[in-house]
Amino acid sequence: MISGIHHLAIIASSEESVSFYSRLGFKEIYRNIRETDTVVILEGYEIQLTLFIDPSHPKRAEEPENQGLRHLALKVDDCEEISRRYSCTPITTDWFGVKYCYTKDPDGIPIQFHE
Repeated sequence: MISGIHHLAIIASSEESVSFYSRLGFKEIYRNIRETDTVVILEGYEIQLTLFIDPSHPKRAEEPENQGLRHLALKVDDCEEISRRYSCTPITTDWFGVKYCYTKDPDGIPIQFHE
């Protein structure tokens, strides 16, 4: 049976993504420099992120949205506080009246902060 999400894998263009997710509170626990890329595993908030750093990978399309993972949603205590710390879209509410806003990581992957 499935008991939860083990990890999310993200292709990143540079070490700037490691810094971005570290500022969000994720801690680097593993690094492997391979011939084709560098694999960096970060943990935080019972989530594991696996970053595959590869500057030669094609960029993410902006419009229309790509198929697949639409955004990474992180649960936060206070959208107003997080919005002040990160460049976020205006705060809005979901179908249940819960606040959320978006920012993007250095490679343009949408990050949703959701109360």
